[in-house]
Amino acid sequence: MRSFLWVLSAVFLMAQQSVSASPLLKGGTMEASNYEDALAVECPQPELPAEHSESGGRMSCVARFTIEADGKFIVRLLNSTGSQEVDDLALATLKKWKFKPAQLDGKPIKSSRKIKIEFEVE
Repeated sequence: MRSFLWVLSAVFLMAQQSVSASPLLKGGTMEASNYEDALAVECPQPELPAEHSESGGRMSCVARFTIEADGKFIVRLLNSTGSQEVDDLALATLKKWKFKPAQLDGKPIKSSRKIKIEFEVE
């Protein structure tokens, strides 16, 4: 029996809003902003259908999350694994995730994140 592994490579590869610790010029003085990235607090994992489990191999895709200040988000795949069924499974699973939104100076803000997802069947 083959095992299935869902790997999140470098979870959140890059923040689309890179505001962290950027100095702001305000009234002639320099102030540093305190930025915290959005944090995935629930990350359910998918179960690969039996027909894919038996074939073995590796597939990957990249997804982008747009996370609102209230933690709600939209996720879409930026590229395909090569299998519509696996893409649909990945997207359905990613839609179940939950986030703590990014924060700037202690206030929640909208942010965008990318992740790479690798499916490996051993």
